[in-house]
Amino acid sequence: MDLQKIAKAVLPKSALAQLRRAKWERERRRVASLAPLTEEDFRNILIHDLGLAAGDLVYVHSGMDGLNLAFPFYRILFLMQEVIGSSGTVLFPTYPNHRMSSYEYLRQGRVFDVRRTPSYTGILTEFARRQRNAVRSLHPTKSVCAIGPAAAEITATHHLSPYPYDTCSPYYKLIEGGGKIIGLGATTNYISFGYCVDDALKEKFPVRVYYDEIFDAQCINYEGERVIVGTYAHDMSTTVHPEMPRFMKTYVSESACRDLSIRGMRFFRASAPKLFAEMMALAERDIIAYPRSVYR
Repeated sequence: MDLQKIAKAVLPKSALAQLRRAKWERERRRVASLAPLTEEDFRNILIHDLGLAAGDLVYVHSGMDGLNLAFPFYRILFLMQEVIGSSGTVLFPTYPNHRMSSYEYLRQGRVFDVRRTPSYTGILTEFARRQRNAVRSLHPTKSVCAIGPAAAEITATHHLSPYPYDTCSPYYKLIEGGGKIIGLGATTNYISFGYCVDDALKEKFPVRVYYDEIFDAQCINYEGERVIVGTYAHDMSTTVHPEMPRFMKTYVSESACRDLSIRGMRFFRASAPKLFAEMMALAERDIIAYPRSVYR
């Protein structure tokens, strides 16, 4: 029997929050006890373990608490840019909803300003968003910022579909651009790219991942104009991937995606085109990363 499910069923939210906090503190202490990574160590990981190279289009998930660095965190952005070069483009999630779901954020009627609304997807993402040459997609909850020659093109149409991960999104354009996805101090439990499969199949997908309502969210674009962006919001009671690393290891090829432990720290790497193709083929066989308990 799954002890985690039992705990969620019987314990109050405050107790669950305390347990999560204690688990996070234990993990942070464990990581802090590891030998720190130097800039040269990190550069080698980017090239040799995560497979980055000049000209790459790369989407980055990051968790600074999962890394023990011997250098300031913001140097990560510059190290990646050194590796992928001036012809490469790097992307980061810059979600604005702080300690709440997208559904709660949209229900509050907040105004998303593409120029000024902070990112709450980690300190590295906010640092990237603040770069002078960063371009951010105009999406009220699943915004992405990009830096590099493909930045404007890959973020340009995100606001044109109510499905935040479909063909209009930067996530899907990673497939078309042969993009790579990496995790720094993070596991594939945080790989949002998997939602591209949900949005590609839409009503054919066996899990109802969105609330029925399309929210008309107020946004401010780069010209300072107010625009309405229609979007669905994920239903977090169904949109759960409790064991994504296990799913990847069981069903997905190593060349498509793999979680890694390097010097005791967590990383992952994925090929967007390969991962999408394999996950779509799996979905056609009714093999998805969601538990049966949340099927329609």
